[in-house]
Amino acid sequence: MTFSFPKSSKPLTGFRSGATRFGWLGTFLVLAASAFAAETTELPAGIDLRPGFQQWNLPLRSQGHRGTCSVFAMTGAIEYALASHQQAGTVLSVEFLNWASNQAASNTADGGFFADLWKGYERFGICPETNCVYRSDYESNLQPDAAAMSAASVVAQAALQLHWIKRWNVTTGLTEKQFLELKRTLLQRWPVCGGFRWPKHVEWQRHVLQMAAAADVFDGHSVLLVGFHDDPAQPGGGVFLIRNSGGGTPEQAMPYEYVRTYMNDAAWVAPADH
Repeated sequence: MTFSFPKSSKPLTGFRSGATRFGWLGTFLVLAASAFAAETTELPAGIDLRPGFQQWNLPLRSQGHRGTCSVFAMTGAIEYALASHQQAGTVLSVEFLNWASNQAASNTADGGFFADLWKGYERFGICPETNCVYRSDYESNLQPDAAAMSAASVVAQAALQLHWIKRWNVTTGLTEKQFLELKRTLLQRWPVCGGFRWPKHVEWQRHVLQMAAAADVFDGHSVLLVGFHDDPAQPGGGVFLIRNSGGGTPEQAMPYEYVRTYMNDAAWVAPADH
């Protein structure tokens, strides 16, 4: 197998009076506020990357009862980055990436953080699913065979890079800057791995995850964000489309407000020359 890659706002009148009073500093604040307002209003109303996954035959897979949600999210991001440049998809091995992460991080647990998963990818790569199939139960003594290791090393030469929007922090959600960067990344057609505090009792209405109080969430669950669309009827003004390995369907989504409030970390994968 060979891989080849090469809402609008009214004028801030208080700032304008400040510009007169404080000269250049006031003018700077006015310009900065105006630029921010323009930045938030000029973004398109939505994008959907799910047709790309369908085109490249990259299915939504289930993690079963295992705690490998973050591995599925990262594997999905790598699959999409490879396929978008080859214009052909290869289903990659979640099991291999889980093993690679544990090797790189000296860990034995099932699943892991995005940062550790990426260390595993950088060190070992990732092989196709056919070389190392996903097990229904975690096997801590798993050792990929020589064919899987060889295939994984080929993918490791793809010169992919991990980009952070927010590094892991369970005590905060997203800043407005991070929220806009999340949208811009999706508009550039790159899925985003997201780790979240998750409802203890999950409720979906018309495939949209419902808000939960801070006392009713735990850390947590990871999904892959694959689009968004503005919708004033939803909390925060819209929803993000997701691929959820935890028993999800392709139609699932999360409100903007949920993402702003409970997103622990966010990262995306693209070729180094992007």
